[in-house]
Amino acid sequence: MSRVAPGHGDGLDAHLVVERGTWRLDVRLAVAPGRVLAVLGPNGGGKSTAVAALAGLVPLRSGHVRLGGRTLTDATSGVDLPPERRGLGVVLQDVLLVPHLSARENVAFGRRAAGERARDARRHADALLDDLGLTAHVRTRADRLSGGQAQRVALARALAVEPAALVLDEPFAALDAHARAHVRAVADRHVRTRAVPLVLVTHDLADARALADEVAVLEGGRVVQRGAPEDLVAAPATAYVAGLAGAGHDERPPGSPTPTVGT
Repeated sequence: MSRVAPGHGDGLDAHLVVERGTWRLDVRLAVAPGRVLAVLGPNGGGKSTAVAALAGLVPLRSGHVRLGGRTLTDATSGVDLPPERRGLGVVLQDVLLVPHLSARENVAFGRRAAGERARDARRHADALLDDLGLTAHVRTRADRLSGGQAQRVALARALAVEPAALVLDEPFAALDAHARAHVRAVADRHVRTRAVPLVLVTHDLADARALADEVAVLEGGRVVQRGAPEDLVAAPATAYVAGLAGAGHDERPPGSPTPTVGT
């Protein structure tokens, strides 16, 4: 996929220190506008905790999160903006759609909450859903969508508010191969044309190779390797990374759920 130079602005800069009992996450992440950082690692490595910290869902023991020159969190000064004021488009593993609302209304919700007219918000939602291959499901209630459809609606909802950055936690896991490639292309186009930074959490090296400019591998709450995707394949630093490189694609740790097919 095409790459463009980073856009204007400071991008996303974070130092995330989270403590849970004896377990500690301590990672630094930086992503320029229009660039993609893929975060890989085994279960328990700290990926989802890092997402939650960026989104403002768990407190930092120390460190900071800054975006485009704004301070979202600073443990020293006490700044800690709530999730809805951070300007992030976030997709969690549990997509958290409003079950009784249609796909269209879920996607339009953020723009309507910001004061946009319902007709305009719905028109924008329909365009995004069409782009993601969900034209036939705009009126389908969220609780009647397949897993793959729900993931695409959650991505459309994140994109709809035109966020200053995207944070996506396993956003393609429930998609079949064809849908996965299509949705990755949509995400790539949005990031490059709108010059927003993207943090992509995934178990899948193929996602990283398709989208990422840089990869950070988390194990035990630390970054154990960082570099371009091809560098990780050429010179893996740990057994986990070597396993990813050997598999070549869609590597998942033992016991991870098998993805469902998104139609």
